[in-house]
Amino acid sequence: MSSLRNAVKRSTHKERAQPAARKHLGLLEKHSDYKKRADDYKKKTARLKTLTRKAAERNQDEFYFAMTKTVAGERRGPAGSASTHAATAKLKAEDLRYVHMRKVVDDRRVDKLRAGLHRTETAAETAEHTYFDDGGAARGARSARRRVRDAARPRRPDKAARVAGKRVRRAYASLDSALDDQRASTDLIQRLEAEKHVLRAKGRKRKVAGAAHGRAAVFKWKKCRQK
Repeated sequence: MSSLRNAVKRSTHKERAQPAARKHLGLLEKHSDYKKRADDYKKKTARLKTLTRKAAERNQDEFYFAMTKTVAGERRGPAGSASTHAATAKLKAEDLRYVHMRKVVDDRRVDKLRAGLHRTETAAETAEHTYFDDGGAARGARSARRRVRDAARPRRPDKAARVAGKRVRRAYASLDSALDDQRASTDLIQRLEAEKHVLRAKGRKRKVAGAAHGRAAVFKWKKCRQK
């Protein structure tokens, strides 16, 4: 009988979908979705109720020595282990090597731009046209008057001179940018060197001045008696 019952064709059960007019609201919530949402709400409500009860029953005069390590409700651990300092020092060393490499690239770029700027300025000074007088008989009094009139007018720079001037200005702008990068790399190297020294130095220290304008913070070490 069971095999006969399974052979009977049954209607396919379909979930009710979201109507077309409400598709902008998202998928239609099924009972399983509601069950998950309700269980999560009940769990959070019970947790909040328990915490509220504990807070109401807490003794205001109780004290534990661990409370002295709590700042703004947050438990602070030790200042840092040796492994953490070693990892930080290693990262600082890697950063320093990379910045040194970038500074070498910036130095080469500055030298190249300075050499190219000298050649560009020399080319700009000689960027003028040369006219040859072949002494032809075609030039008459009219051509002579035109030359006198043109000589009296202020001479405008020709196209070659304008192009050369534009190249010089562009070369100076590139050199200024390269010099800024070089100075930034130098300042960064000094700051990383100071931070690496602070990490590796031993003894008690206090901060005298904080980091400002791209420079590292200033520390002062407590004097120790040498044996």
